[in-house]
Parts: sequence; C-alpha cells; structure tokens
Amino acid sequence: MIRAFSKEDGMARRARVNRTPEVKLEIVLQGLKSGNIAETCRRYEVAPNLYYRWKGEALHGATAALGGRSAAAVENEKDRCIRQLERSLGRKALEVEILKNDVGE
Repeated sequence: MIRAFSKEDGMARRARVNRTPEVKLEIVLQGLKSGNIAETCRRYEVAPNLYYRWKGEALHGATAALGGRSAAAVENEKDRCIRQLERSLGRKALEVEILKNDVGE
C-alpha cells in the first residue's frame, strides 16, 4: 500500500531561504576551511548538493577572474559560441532543403 507522507512523518519540505551571494560564499569558505562539509551543511541548514553547486560556481567565477576574464566575459563567449552554432545549424538545414528539391522530394 502506498501512502503519502505528512508533516508528522518528518518529511515536510523546508521553506526556501534566499541567501545573498556574500553569505553563500561565506558558507562555502567555512566548509573548505573546516574540511567537514556535512557539519557545515548541518550548521547552515543547507543541502550538500546545494553546497557543492555553490562551491562550483564560486570556483568557476574565481577561475575566470584570475584568468583575466570576468564571469560576464565568459558568458559572452558562450553566447557567441551558441550564435555561431545556430548559424551553422541554419546553413545545414538550408542545404538539406536544397538537396531535397534537387532530388525531387
């Protein structure tokens, strides 16, 4: 028999907490400093997967900044690459249409 969990079962979802980027960075740094991620997550009531996502974002931003490029520059490069791929896809679709017309489909 399948039954739904109720709040009494201890399975209630917690309310979403909006933390500032500064607070998120402080939590990530605290976890790195202590070396005990599980304890840090419990202390700040953060899910471990969320902690690791923040850590990845922080390291990505730091890598971009130390590499001489801002996070915005990295995003612009991604956008440029996406536009280039979209143009290429459009050209290939046009080629397919032309070939279909030549074959007579």
